[in-house]
Amino acid sequence: MRPLLTCALLFLVPSLSLAQTEETVKDIQARLESLKFVASLHDSESGAYKATPEGKPSLRATSTAVRAWKYLGGENLGSKFPEKAKAAAFVMSCYDRNTGGFADVPRGRPDVIATAIGVMAAIELGIPKENFAKAMDYLKQNAESFEEVRLGAAAVEAWGVKDCPFDLKPWFKIADEFGMGKGLPPSNGGARETGSLVAMWLRLGREPPDRLAALDILYAGQCATGGWAKAGAKEPDAETTYRVMRAFMLLKEKPKDPAKVREFLAKCRNADGGYGTKPGEASTVGGVYYVAIITKWLNDLEKK
Repeated sequence: MRPLLTCALLFLVPSLSLAQTEETVKDIQARLESLKFVASLHDSESGAYKATPEGKPSLRATSTAVRAWKYLGGENLGSKFPEKAKAAAFVMSCYDRNTGGFADVPRGRPDVIATAIGVMAAIELGIPKENFAKAMDYLKQNAESFEEVRLGAAAVEAWGVKDCPFDLKPWFKIADEFGMGKGLPPSNGGARETGSLVAMWLRLGREPPDRLAALDILYAGQCATGGWAKAGAKEPDAETTYRVMRAFMLLKEKPKDPAKVREFLAKCRNADGGYGTKPGEASTVGGVYYVAIITKWLNDLEKK
């Protein structure tokens, strides 16, 4: 397969060198393998996705699968997202029309995190906003902790900040109070906290109060192995790296050592084409999503 694909790319893009073409071939093959792993998590009966091969279908896993497919470039590689309409129906089966909240599974108990994820999934799948508009009321009334407003901000961004049907000042107050807390050392969870806070502000159209100080913390938090770690952890993980890299992306700044970030991500890859959140861990749909979107951000930032 490789020689044919290499020749095809050389023919289509003659300006590419052989080395560049081989690298492109490897990248496409790796993404196709990752798409195959994500597809293996599809539950044909419900149309939803599982986080792991042994798991059960859920809203969170389905939302993650949709985005992983997008950032792996599935459509561009000729691989349509499997049973999109059925996945959309599953997402809406998790929606409680009485409260306006989403649950992680059909007929489950709604909560803020699941509702934020449900809004993002519904919009990504093209479900009309009027079908779940009450979810925004649910978020307004129930988001209280920083983690809840952080995820809520992602939902508002997906919905459209200018179209948000409620005042965001209470959420900014929660974020500001979180930011005024005693900060952790950059390499011991501080970069994760700062990245989460910066990303929330920027997603909602607000600049961080001290951009340079925030960048210093993000730079300083990068581990020798390339990623960023949670508080108390000795090694980095892809989810924390994702939070920090989203802040870099929104700040339009590259991390100090992008090559080391790529090395860390590569070590999270498994033989099944998926990725764990740490090197040596089993593949999950979340691991694939984190690696796919971080890789896109790195590519975009390094073009500048």
